[in-house]
Amino acid sequence: MAERRSLTAWLPSYSDAQCFLRIIEGTSYRQLRGMIAKVLGQTGTPQSPVNWSDPDKWIRERLTGEDRAFALRLWEESDQAVNPRYCQGHVSICETHKLFVYSDDTISFTNAGRKFLENDAEQLSRMDDYDGILLILSEIAAKGPAQRKHIFDAFRLFCHTQTTWRADGSVKDALGMRLENLLQRDLIEKSGRSYRITIFGLDYLEQFGALTVDDKRLASGSRESAPIARENQQNNIFQLAARQRAIAREQLAHHLQSMNPYQFEHLIKRLLEEMDYDNVKVTGGSNDKGVDVVADKEFGISHVREVIQVKRQQSKIGRPILDSLRGSLHRFDAVTATIITTGGYSKAAINAAFEKGVAPITLIDGERLLDLLMEKDIGISRKKVEFLEFDEESLSQFEVYSALPAIGQQE
Repeated sequence: MAERRSLTAWLPSYSDAQCFLRIIEGTSYRQLRGMIAKVLGQTGTPQSPVNWSDPDKWIRERLTGEDRAFALRLWEESDQAVNPRYCQGHVSICETHKLFVYSDDTISFTNAGRKFLENDAEQLSRMDDYDGILLILSEIAAKGPAQRKHIFDAFRLFCHTQTTWRADGSVKDALGMRLENLLQRDLIEKSGRSYRITIFGLDYLEQFGALTVDDKRLASGSRESAPIARENQQNNIFQLAARQRAIAREQLAHHLQSMNPYQFEHLIKRLLEEMDYDNVKVTGGSNDKGVDVVADKEFGISHVREVIQVKRQQSKIGRPILDSLRGSLHRFDAVTATIITTGGYSKAAINAAFEKGVAPITLIDGERLLDLLMEKDIGISRKKVEFLEFDEESLSQFEVYSALPAIGQQE
């Protein structure tokens, strides 16, 4: 049985880990570990908690001598990307993937470390495969747009069968860190609570999606090569499905831009009905004060009226639109509002959406709108393909008969 691996704990972004690795070259491993121990040793108490919010302040106040100098170097030379309070993850990724050695206490790069710093694709893919990142990317390609709950079961199975990680809480934390890693590398993108693979992610998955932790199994022609080949075929199917999904999404987005505004409002009406809104009505009036759709929604035991403004445009919506919409709430006895656009929003609009003391306004941009339409199968039809696999395990039940004597045969 293959030895279970220990995943990288507190997985950082690769860019931050590369910055960390460059800074610590030629330094003392003992000093690095000593500084981390000094920081972690300051736990505080519930009555007097330690404030870690300002590294510029706490490094100088709580550390002295070499520890202070080492922490300041990490913080300042990384342009505040590597916080000494949380650099255990940076050490973990370096040690898990053997990116450095410390002969005579002096840290130096390994060949793997040098390739990592060069963003060598094969080196990154081996690390991704080991840490379950390629698995997560494959799941998003196959199921996306996908929320964490759609990915969690496959990642938990990976952790339970191939790693030393068991607790669901730890698995959930690990999944979150790996999703952030993929986001930082632009291999996936996020809209609302859903993740989807990017074109860069598809290209990466097409090149490395079938990678295995032990590449020698392929070269050796071992008995395990058949499952690996089957996995390759599955990855190809997933990638084709993901590319077709991306094409359908792009076609849907193009169609939205060319729709008649009145038809677009009724499209939003249909979407809201599919999202369990009640009494959805298109205002259709010239004096609607910017309100295009009115609907009711239940939140727990409360029943509220919501107004929706629809904008079919590529340019960003600014704050004045939000202020005007808030001024129209009373005309419809509404307590909340939503703006749905095929474009985006200015920073001022985003900041004003949930200001204190005023009615909240939910902002749905073009990417999130596409997610919702595809989730509800509006403008999208799903085609099912029958996918057959050989199931050797299901035949194992017949092996028992090989141990029985034939009929009429004496023992």
